Amino acid sequence: MTQVNHTVILDTDFLSAFLKIERLPLIREFYQVETVYIPPAVYQEVAAGEQLPRLLAVPWIQVASPNAVQLLLNDDALRGLGAGEQEAISLALEIQGSVLLINDNQARRLATSIGVSVVNIPAFLSGCKIAGLLNTEAMSDLITSLQQKDYYRFRQDVLDLLMS
Repeated sequence: MTQVNHTVILDTDFLSAFLKIERLPLIREFYQVETVYIPPAVYQEVAAGEQLPRLLAVPWIQVASPNAVQLLLNDDALRGLGAGEQEAISLALEIQGSVLLINDNQARRLATSIGVSVVNIPAFLSGCKIAGLLNTEAMSDLITSLQQKDYYRFRQDVLDLLMS
């Protein structure tokens, strides 16, 4: 069986949420990668908050600059997104075979429409469950942490699926 290695890129909301609940290594474990990438704008957005010390303590997160973000800014929909989302989508578009972990619905729809592979928190957690990385108790703890520390909201049908 051949393992498919992805280049994993994080947007601010995904990165921040997993820093807050101290479960960032789960991303690396699920995708079986040595390095996870963030664009400069995501780094700056996280650095503006309280999570910078936690981010700096993670040696396997690397900042990578997209080359063509200016070309994509001709797109009105992309211009309407935040800088971190713009750069994360641009970086994911440039790196063939990458996966972008991002939560914002508008940004996810736009990224998907231009060929970027995207995953949000519920899909990621579902993948972790299927892969056997999270049992029911661990899933419950992780969901509770996201709700309490990141104020993340899950739809009831999503919670039911994750906890089944």
